Amino acid sequence: MNKITAVLLVLSILSCEKPVDIEVEKHKIQSLMDLVEQAHFNKDANQFYQPNAEEWYDVRKGSIQRIKKSDRISGTQSYLDTMEFHQLVKRDDPIIEISDDGSMASYIGSVTVKGILEDEPVYWVVSWQSVLKKIDNEWKIISTANTEADAYTTAEIVLNQVRTNLGISGDSDMFSIYTLADCKGPKNSFKTLILSRETDGRMEQVYNKDHSIIKHGKDASWYYDVNTQSLTESLSTEMQIFARGHELHWLSFKPETRYATPVLKGFTKFQNQTAFHIQFKDNANRPVNFYYAFNSFLPLGFDINTNEKGDLVTVIFKDWEKINGISVFKQSTFIQGTDLYNYNFIDIKINQVKDQDFESKTGLIK
Repeated sequence: MNKITAVLLVLSILSCEKPVDIEVEKHKIQSLMDLVEQAHFNKDANQFYQPNAEEWYDVRKGSIQRIKKSDRISGTQSYLDTMEFHQLVKRDDPIIEISDDGSMASYIGSVTVKGILEDEPVYWVVSWQSVLKKIDNEWKIISTANTEADAYTTAEIVLNQVRTNLGISGDSDMFSIYTLADCKGPKNSFKTLILSRETDGRMEQVYNKDHSIIKHGKDASWYYDVNTQSLTESLSTEMQIFARGHELHWLSFKPETRYATPVLKGFTKFQNQTAFHIQFKDNANRPVNFYYAFNSFLPLGFDINTNEKGDLVTVIFKDWEKINGISVFKQSTFIQGTDLYNYNFIDIKINQVKDQDFESKTGLIK
């Protein structure tokens, strides 16, 4: 056989090979990965590892291990048996890449896992990349690299889930909020009006004969005494903390616009409920602790240090209802030592505050 004939023969063989249908192969790979998700709820370790080759490389925490499937079944089965899965949610669409010859592939996925493991609440934010190879005409995982989000990223994801569950799907859903409360303390009754938006907050309070307004914001912050018509054109750190700490409804939606560096500290009990504990820092670098129901992501309340002595105020959110499809609470309680301050919100308006209202030095409480 001469060279020309050999080349023609090779080309003829290659031309007979079927082209790789990338979409079909992606579907096959996704079906395999779906088995892993199903195995969590079926509590089936064999199904969990069905996509894997008999051996594969595991990459995590800076190390590489060669794993045998037979060595993993028992331990994984014990984990599945003791884990009560509440949620396994895909955070992003998976990314599947396949080589031109259809022999190798890559799968990138991301999920949040929520449940109870050995009677303890867990919430994991996980991303991974698996490399797959065609073995005996079947896709098999030959290596997987796993990453778990740190406590800062996890806090961000929890806060996003809180907003989603409250009915806020994006920034356009919540421009501003107006809340007017009848309040009762250990000595007196009073009224409090709060206006809030992303960049500004305005607190107005009528207490006995006193009538004051505190405004903080990106462009201007001030204190105004309505009775004496006296203006202080700046706010102390403590006054800013005081005003922000009263923006209760805005804090239930977007606390990260008032406080810095949210981090998930773990889980705790708040008002007899298992809760996510997310800690922020105020503008005096003191901790502000927010609590969210583990079962529903509902904001339960927060506590804050009111001064350098460490005096603590705890705020509780109660009596939830929906306004324009967004969940809001109708009552709250401030607990300061043995003193209780109860706020009954008699008027709540969403996205009805005008720009000029934030800068108004005219009393809006009538």
